Amino acid sequence: MKKVIIAIIFAVGVSLSATANTLSSEELEKTAVSLKKVDQNKVQLFYGLNEESTVLVKIYDENHYLVQKDRTVSKNAFAKYYDFSQLNPGVYTMELYSDNELLDKIEMDMRQTEVKPIVYSKLEKVEFNTFKLLVNSIFASDMILEVYENDRLIHEEKFENVSGFHKLYKIEGVSPTSRLEFFVRTSDGFKNVLAAR
Repeated sequence: MKKVIIAIIFAVGVSLSATANTLSSEELEKTAVSLKKVDQNKVQLFYGLNEESTVLVKIYDENHYLVQKDRTVSKNAFAKYYDFSQLNPGVYTMELYSDNELLDKIEMDMRQTEVKPIVYSKLEKVEFNTFKLLVNSIFASDMILEVYENDRLIHEEKFENVSGFHKLYKIEGVSPTSRLEFFVRTSDGFKNVLAAR
């Protein structure tokens, strides 16, 4: 039984080494030298060979204007990071060359996207003129609550650097036929209307 297991291990080892030997030196270099996007703004250059080589990185903007050129000569494996966060908004192409041969290419879309704040708000009528308001936000900011009766401001309240609040509001002196609206605004321009009735 031991001889069978040893024979299987030996056969698998020979099979794996034969597979590794079938990769040409060009294919091995392409897999060992590569670019990888590691987050929204960063790209990692990985050089996994232990032989002397010149690695050249070129970064172009969307008009194919050369923004950055970086040449590295190394005898050992290394990794290097490139940060695109300080570049102007746009689409950039990063090309990786080793010994004047294009090995890898990656595109980075650095156009600004509009980020809307995520604010959850809920208004609940408790009695005729009493309302429960719940506001939650992912990021803390200054908030303003405005209450309107038929488009006329009747209450305003400011909250500084909060990620939310939970309050009970009793609105006095309003007609049962009035239209009441609660507005929640944040310092970054978000506005949400919550109609009461």
